Amino acid sequence: MENLLEVKHLSVSFDSPAGEVQAVRNVSFSLKRGEVLAIVGESGCGKSVLCKSIMKLLPASARIKSGSISIAGTDITNYRERDMQKLRGKVFSMIFQDPMTSLNPTIKVGQQIAEAVLVHDKKKTREQVYQRVIELMELVGIEHPKERYQLYPYNFSGGMRQRSVMAIALASNPDILFADEPTTALDVTIQAQILDLLREVQQKLGTAAILVSHDLGVVARAADRVAVMYAGKIVEIGTAEEVYYDPRHPYTWGLMRSLPALSKGKNSLYTIPGMPPTLVDPPKGDAYACRNEYALGIDYEEMPPMFQITDTHYAATWLLDERAPKIIAPVGRKSLGGRKTGSLTTEKASGNEEQNAFPRQKENILSREVLIDVRNLTHQFHLTKKAVIRAVDGVSFQIYKGEIFGLVGESGSGKSTVARCLMNIYQPSAGEVLYRGIPICEKKAFRANRNMLQMRRQMIFQDSASSLNQRMKAADIIAEPMKIHHMTPPRGSCRAEAKFQMKYVGLDESFLDRYPPELSGGQRQRLSIARALAMEPEFLVADEPVASLDVSIQAQVINLFKHLQQEHGFTFLFIAHDLAMVEYLCDRVGVMYHGRLVELAPAEELFSNPLHSYTKTLLSAIPVPDPVRERARKLQVYEEDEVGAGEFVEVLPGHFVLRPYKGGSTDEKA
Repeated sequence: MENLLEVKHLSVSFDSPAGEVQAVRNVSFSLKRGEVLAIVGESGCGKSVLCKSIMKLLPASARIKSGSISIAGTDITNYRERDMQKLRGKVFSMIFQDPMTSLNPTIKVGQQIAEAVLVHDKKKTREQVYQRVIELMELVGIEHPKERYQLYPYNFSGGMRQRSVMAIALASNPDILFADEPTTALDVTIQAQILDLLREVQQKLGTAAILVSHDLGVVARAADRVAVMYAGKIVEIGTAEEVYYDPRHPYTWGLMRSLPALSKGKNSLYTIPGMPPTLVDPPKGDAYACRNEYALGIDYEEMPPMFQITDTHYAATWLLDERAPKIIAPVGRKSLGGRKTGSLTTEKASGNEEQNAFPRQKENILSREVLIDVRNLTHQFHLTKKAVIRAVDGVSFQIYKGEIFGLVGESGSGKSTVARCLMNIYQPSAGEVLYRGIPICEKKAFRANRNMLQMRRQMIFQDSASSLNQRMKAADIIAEPMKIHHMTPPRGSCRAEAKFQMKYVGLDESFLDRYPPELSGGQRQRLSIARALAMEPEFLVADEPVASLDVSIQAQVINLFKHLQQEHGFTFLFIAHDLAMVEYLCDRVGVMYHGRLVELAPAEELFSNPLHSYTKTLLSAIPVPDPVRERARKLQVYEEDEVGAGEFVEVLPGHFVLRPYKGGSTDEKA
């Protein structure tokens, strides 16, 4: 079959104050019609730049230094902007990583999708455009599309904004769809639906796709082939089965060993040591050598070529040279096909699994002192005088001092609204929130304890791009809370404190003088975490803190959270869509659906013995990093559209479930 897209020896550079950044280095690959190629790798490795280079969406400071890009045999490397405008939308389209910055906050969502429909088909009538928009909104899983047509992006949850961006990208039925982290903000059930939707679109239209993702479970479900990028280069490429079951590059081994699915029962997640090299001056030999425990002497002197393993499988590592010593891969088919525990397959991997180890805190040794007490919390959003959305409806729970409390549920279920009420960002419509017995929602009590409450409670927001001041350098962003509260930096100066915090979250000190737009999505999220940690808070709300991070950095952050909990006594409210990470990290977990808390239990109990049918649906959708199992997996369907009035009852010790007053669909079997 003829290649729809062919990239040969592509190199892309950026001009920066530090020098020339070699973002993409000598990359070659092809894409056939109807095929999905997944690109995985750490933040800043060049995945997004590669996709934007093909669509010619690079900033003025970037340039294609060498190589060629061909679409269906036509070289478009030197196409001008007006020529590229004819291709964008029809030939290829893109779903960007950050939906909030992709959507215009002043224009209704329906109108923005309509604009994409009209760009390439101006002959459609107003009614035809409207019907096409409704069809696209239904296609990507936006409920009640006619009502939501009139809403603005800020009325949508993060997941619904991502679905809106996807609807815009599909408006003109493109030949090639670039999906840059398309499921990052989505819960596992909608994530699986979107991936199945991509497959369905391919089958109907023959659309090819390049999927950029850090989630190896997502890649396992959707990808035909997988390319692993590191420091601007593709270091391994092959079919999904070849890369998962027989990985050959040590970097691929490191990514797979970082998965929580392969760390059941271990004290800490495996992390790749060190950090990626700066691309201003890449290393002479293999860029991964300084982090590679299997590195050979030649790795530091000469860049390895692409060694052919099969007709479709290639890897750039000197370990494949016939003269190299034979190394048994620490991951592969054996580790993915081990014993089944709960919803995930695990087997103990060899190697450095005890790295940075510390004992897991068990619930029976947790302090029972209540730090946060949420009582019948209710919050409503008034869209119009008559239209009211009850985002949180009568939620009650307690968070004990020193525990990590997980909150999960689909997008729009009310998790982030609960978090904002706990931080006093939103004023609840009813109910109360107590912090150490202080009713923080009462203005008089809050004012009397304002300084203490603001210093001891910090929040990491879901959208790192909009939560950081784009005009401030990273060092100033980290130091700002200390300056506001007139706090003396523990390490003498604000810059020294910023340097320490950035190193703590895995960022080099060279990032201190960079602005947020100069950072990748994962780097911005780490900057947000560093800012929150600078205040050494007692209570930390982490709203999707690892959603935009690759698996290796996720492991570093999760290990960091466990360290902060056990060594410093931090208490966390951890909100996430990644249920495998929640199972590994959290002491107790609450499940939300349509604004109600439907189940709450210790983490091990919840994942091994879910009682509410919605919880079972969520757990059935957890992505598994195994292509064969993931593609064959069928999702359970939750029949109920709403959770009505009911009673939150303890059916097992510490295990609570919402029971409807009349009827019910939950299963009481233990």
